[in-house]
Amino acid sequence: MVRSVLSSALVALVVCAACQGTGTGAAGGTGSASGAPIDRDAHDAHDASGLPATPSSTDAATAGGEPDARVTPGEPEVPDPGRVIAELGATPAWQAVVDRAQLLGRRGQHGVVYGRVGPALLVAALVPPPADAGSGSGGGSGHAPGGGSGHAPGGAPAGAVDAGLVKSPYVWLIDDTEGNGALGIRIAIGDKAKEGDRIAAGGAWQLDAERRWFWKPDAVQPLPPAPASDLKDPQPPVPTHAIASGDLPSGARTIGVARDNDAVYFQIVGPSPVTDGDGWLVADQLGSPAVALMNLPGERPSYGGQDMRVPDERWQLRRGQTYWVRIGKVRKRGADKPALVNARTAPVRVL
Repeated sequence: MVRSVLSSALVALVVCAACQGTGTGAAGGTGSASGAPIDRDAHDAHDASGLPATPSSTDAATAGGEPDARVTPGEPEVPDPGRVIAELGATPAWQAVVDRAQLLGRRGQHGVVYGRVGPALLVAALVPPPADAGSGSGGGSGHAPGGGSGHAPGGAPAGAVDAGLVKSPYVWLIDDTEGNGALGIRIAIGDKAKEGDRIAAGGAWQLDAERRWFWKPDAVQPLPPAPASDLKDPQPPVPTHAIASGDLPSGARTIGVARDNDAVYFQIVGPSPVTDGDGWLVADQLGSPAVALMNLPGERPSYGGQDMRVPDERWQLRRGQTYWVRIGKVRKRGADKPALVNARTAPVRVL
């Protein structure tokens, strides 16, 4: 009886071992049910695309851990914008204006700037006058009086007709780190990027025939989108230092009672800054004591003290006029000194 039981148990063990063997299929293969061989190491290490597989939440749970909520199957990893910019050694678009003296193409210097591609710059389209314009019965030459060349200032033929605005060779590269869209540089980017793209562009400053600064890129690389801004104030349609006019926003305070991140209105009570970064003395109104020293977007000293900014790269404010901006942190310096504040938006002339 005992021998019979042992024999039965031995048979059962042999059958069980056969079932847990190499998994040989009906076709004699050593793989899946279809008979195709499976390389377990390759299958586990790669997904269907042939790229290294990313462990899924199911894999994590099977391994005995909690599912990883950060991993979504099929979603590519989003690069960190800050890390990409740091690896390129890129600086914000407006910083290239501040550092212009060390980024000049004529000196063989080079840098990398980044920002968001904006709209094209528009210029006046001048149509030359008819060929016989100015030639009367007296056989005049059509030249301007006084023996001139017949050309108006700026190289346009005398008598040229303004035919409206056309796109220039430049687009705006908007600084998306400060100024809420008010700061930007001209860039000759051609078809290397489209409006709305965030890019890094290696290159240098050049002057065109009309003595305007523009960034001439030799390489362009797309960047991940910028983090969302906490500012809700409207942005200007294009970067500009021209002062727009508008009404006070809801909740605006006088500068004398301003708190961090307020929209504030004020008047200039001191002279214009001698150097970028000196600040504007502001008060509630002309005649009141100055309560703050304010720097507007982009105002800081030029690199090495070599100021190469042009008039349309500076803010021009007038005494006695009321403006509003949104400020950042109010930095108190004691009862006898005006506080330090930085404007986060462009100044708006209050109607």
